[in-house]
Amino acid sequence: MGIILPLIYLAAGLTLALTLPEHRGTQLKERASALLTRWIIPAVIIYTVATSRPELFFVAASTMVMMLLGVLGAGRITRDPVQKLAFVYLNAGLFGIPVVAGIWGDEAVRVYIGAYIGNSIMGNILGTSLLRGDSRAESGEGSPPRTATAPSRGATIRRVLRGLRTSPPVIAVVIGLLCLPAGPLLSVHGAGFYRVLTWVFSFIGMIVLGMWLGAAKLHRADLTRAAGWAVLRAALVSVYSLGVLALARWAHDAAGVHFDQLLAYPQVLFLLGVLPPAANIVILETHYRHEGTAAPVIAAGAVVSVGLIALTVPILQLAFSG
Repeated sequence: MGIILPLIYLAAGLTLALTLPEHRGTQLKERASALLTRWIIPAVIIYTVATSRPELFFVAASTMVMMLLGVLGAGRITRDPVQKLAFVYLNAGLFGIPVVAGIWGDEAVRVYIGAYIGNSIMGNILGTSLLRGDSRAESGEGSPPRTATAPSRGATIRRVLRGLRTSPPVIAVVIGLLCLPAGPLLSVHGAGFYRVLTWVFSFIGMIVLGMWLGAAKLHRADLTRAAGWAVLRAALVSVYSLGVLALARWAHDAAGVHFDQLLAYPQVLFLLGVLPPAANIVILETHYRHEGTAAPVIAAGAVVSVGLIALTVPILQLAFSG
């Protein structure tokens, strides 16, 4: 039933998108997404960090390094800051956690949360840096000349830090760290609540994913472009995952650092390679560039991602069944 239930939830979301009036469907999707991103994901993060093992921070840090290397690599292919950001800043929450929870269970989510935290923090840092630094309003391209000077590097750093301070995942990480002394107590008495949270996330998240799919209106060129970037992303994440797992195995065997959960659920790292760009990119682009070019990039990426997830999950199941 591990793979069947998420598909049922996905089909339910697709049915809602096709049968509800457009404004009702949009409203439902936005409210469900807000519930997940503002409350359920932070609650899962707090519990995971408070009861964390070494692999949480190891996976978070390695994900941030991968994203930085990915942006540098994408810069050799395109100069478009939106596309560079979309290559590495992924919808690891609404798309990733429901799949991990629904197919591999709540223990796998504990490993995957590290990647989600790293993706969220580095995504906001890169988003502010790339889009503010390339702002057409600041450069004068496509807009009337401005006499004001571009914000300094210090102003950019302050803006990044301000954004991180108000980011629900970052706030949840801080609360989780403060709750570390209560970790053993939470592990005993909060485990049942955590399992309920991950199931609710899987249920609502897959429905939202299905509604995204049902509402997408795209051109063939958007899908072709998204598929090309998705293949590159899958290659990057595969190399990253193999390197991280090799390092974790060495640390586990030679240095005595226990990465038991990561080594028990290595497949969750590879899932990053088939996730779509983060929807938050639209917000960042609108704020810094006053444009909406990210919308078709994200929508096409979501459609391509659904197909890739459907192909990849059975392969990962077979590859790591032993």
